[in-house]
Amino acid sequence: MVALGEAPPRTRWRRLAAYYALACGISWSWWIPLALRGDVTRAGLAWPTHLPGLLGPAIAAVVVTAATDGRTGLAELWRRATRWRVAWWWYAIVVGTAAMALLAFVAAWVTGGEPPAASDFATYSGVGAMPLALMVAYVLIVNGWGEEIGWRGFMAHEVLRTRGPLAAGLMTALPWALWHAPLFWIVASFRGFGVAGTVGWALGLACGSVVLVAMYSGTRGSILIAALWHTAFNLTSATAAAEGLPAAVSSTLVMIAVVVLAVQAARSRLRRRAAPHG
Repeated sequence: MVALGEAPPRTRWRRLAAYYALACGISWSWWIPLALRGDVTRAGLAWPTHLPGLLGPAIAAVVVTAATDGRTGLAELWRRATRWRVAWWWYAIVVGTAAMALLAFVAAWVTGGEPPAASDFATYSGVGAMPLALMVAYVLIVNGWGEEIGWRGFMAHEVLRTRGPLAAGLMTALPWALWHAPLFWIVASFRGFGVAGTVGWALGLACGSVVLVAMYSGTRGSILIAALWHTAFNLTSATAAAEGLPAAVSSTLVMIAVVVLAVQAARSRLRRRAAPHG
């Protein structure tokens, strides 16, 4: 678990309730007007875009932290948001995840189809045409830090006071999923899910939440690593080049990782129960 200070349980849950209400309020204030106008966000188009709404969790985390913990809390949140001194293998996991996007070339070779163009790797929902490096930086700030400062850096951070990473990841998944609700009206890819696709998305999000919390906990609370991995995963599942094999492989690996984490958690519980008490 992340090393955390003590706070009364009632106070923690009030902080979480305030954070969640504010995160939804900020994000939905951008998304709902788009839905009411009938706007749909599409890959490669800068407008309409849902991306500014993704900053809601980060803004909510900053506001609630400032209101309850003042400058000291904000300084500590900033340290976790920029904590880059972690073991090298965490960066290897981020790079390896992003590299899954290259499976698009394998898929094209196997099927005899056209390989993806360089621009396909930078074609992202709600983002206009721009160089790949600029697109990645933009998505890291808005989609990576914008979400992870809130969901892992604030909500999971609070839940980890009393729960392990597996339980904290699952407990964070439901509010995180519900926060996405307006996107099913305004993002083209969400609109095309259907029932089966929505169930698959929810399962994938729950697994992603567990992996993100495990990474956050394993790096002693590095929001930066969580944001980098979140961005890397989106590069393998949310770009024009990632459709098909890259998205399927990356999603499958995330689910396998959750199974491994669940087995490890179960073994840890069994060892604790079997240990002699005295």
